[in-house]
Amino acid sequence: MRTVHVLALIALAPFVAGAAFDHPTPLDDSQVLATFDQVNGFDIETARLGAVHGHSEAVRGLAADVLRDHSMVLQMARDLAARAGIAYRVATDDDAARSHAGALHELARLSGPAFDAAYLQHEIRFHDGAIAAVKQVLLPGATQPELRRLLTTVLPGLEHHLAMTRDLARELGVP
Repeated sequence: MRTVHVLALIALAPFVAGAAFDHPTPLDDSQVLATFDQVNGFDIETARLGAVHGHSEAVRGLAADVLRDHSMVLQMARDLAARAGIAYRVATDDDAARSHAGALHELARLSGPAFDAAYLQHEIRFHDGAIAAVKQVLLPGATQPELRRLLTTVLPGLEHHLAMTRDLARELGVP
């Protein structure tokens, strides 16, 4: 039940600005990898939409960068799991997946500058939530040294995506 709660918090973070994570029982390495995989997958799907559906060239470019980076990180996590013998299963029909599907549906309904604004706002909230999740939930749960190293290594990349997205939002006048 704790895993479902953590996944729901991470998935809902994009929709609740400043979402605070409680301190559930730490996850094990398998749960950390499942959560990390799911969250990266969510942003890959959202970035894929932004890269194709974005109105401005700048939004499409940002989305392409996010898509590339999260795809690489996801592959790194999967390679690590295979090397370390950590089996995990990513939930495909939980509250997090349903929330993400709803967000994708809402974004896909938009076009032009309205899409760009909604996409940027979503990505800001998403990366805020992902950064909080890594710091407050995933890192405390990870015990495998290589997994801890991966999470620590990708954290600055998440922060960089957040900074780039905020900068672009300011540039385009998106609140």
